[in-house]
Amino acid sequence: MALLTASALGKTIRENDIDSLYYFYGHDTAALESFTKRLVNKLCPADAQVMNFHKLDGKNLDFPMLTDACEALPFMAERVVVTINDLNIDAVTKDDLDDLKKILGSLGETTEEIAESARLKGRIAHHARQTAPRSVANRQYSPNTQHNLDKNKRFADFCEKHGTVCNFEYKRASDLGKSISTYLAKSGCTITKSNAEYLANLCLCDTAFISKELEKLSAYAEGREVTREDIDLLCIRRIESDGYSLAINILRGNAAMVFTRLRELDVQNYEPYAIIGIIGFSLADIYRAKLARSSGRSVADVAKDFSYAKNREFAVKNAYSECGNISAERIRKTLEILSETDLMLKTRSRGKDGDMLTLEQGLARSMALRC
Repeated sequence: MALLTASALGKTIRENDIDSLYYFYGHDTAALESFTKRLVNKLCPADAQVMNFHKLDGKNLDFPMLTDACEALPFMAERVVVTINDLNIDAVTKDDLDDLKKILGSLGETTEEIAESARLKGRIAHHARQTAPRSVANRQYSPNTQHNLDKNKRFADFCEKHGTVCNFEYKRASDLGKSISTYLAKSGCTITKSNAEYLANLCLCDTAFISKELEKLSAYAEGREVTREDIDLLCIRRIESDGYSLAINILRGNAAMVFTRLRELDVQNYEPYAIIGIIGFSLADIYRAKLARSSGRSVADVAKDFSYAKNREFAVKNAYSECGNISAERIRKTLEILSETDLMLKTRSRGKDGDMLTLEQGLARSMALRC
């Protein structure tokens, strides 16, 4: 009955302190999936999984299949394990959610009723004794509306009362830098602290993405130091990591940089509406930072007020330090122009080449502002 950090969860698994219900959610899908796998293997050894492990898809949850899985008795094993991957609480109806809470709320009271309760649209499952199904539910989500975030939080709070909840949030670049250095050291490579954090930020602090890039970098470096040039040469730039750079250069009127990067994104087959969306997202970061700075509020205040994930706090920090000589009026007018451009792209599409021209014209208007 607890809300645990990933490290605390790992300790409970090692010490065999197993709970009856687990609810995992968060942005760091690599860590989430790793812990789910460890827990499943702890609860149900590999040689028993053929008959006693049931993995269900939460995106298209089959209720009869879930019911059958939860009602199944262990076959030559201590327990049955049920996992629901990508459980979408936001899409669960109120009736289903009420039934789910009713099931989860009575898990520890009796043993016999657990399997029967699973008949009522049970979605996660359960049970306080080794002879009944256990469940590990994991969920991956992106920032959505406040309503959906609140809905997930209420469900997580409920699960915390009846089992274990763990939020696999992204780590900060400074924390990931240490892990990056440790990984590279195993292959005889080194990396400076600043370059490790640069790589983490380039990958948006996504551990799964970082792992793939580290495999390339360690093979390429062959025992030497991994440099910034190596990272820029080998690592795939995610469009999200370009958003801030494009936004700040648009506000500064740096047309050469902006149009050069646009051409690169065009060659990489990014759609104009995706590009403008990422730019607008970063412009909103800059506008929030500008207003906060003007009213005497701190970076930490902005991150807290707007519920920034740890892997995006650097965006607010950068914006806060670089927006001093950019007027709030310029940022507002730029946002207005891009909003008009975005509407044109969505309502009057002229094909990819035509849409790219529309985007370029909108950005040119923004950079020509005199305020």
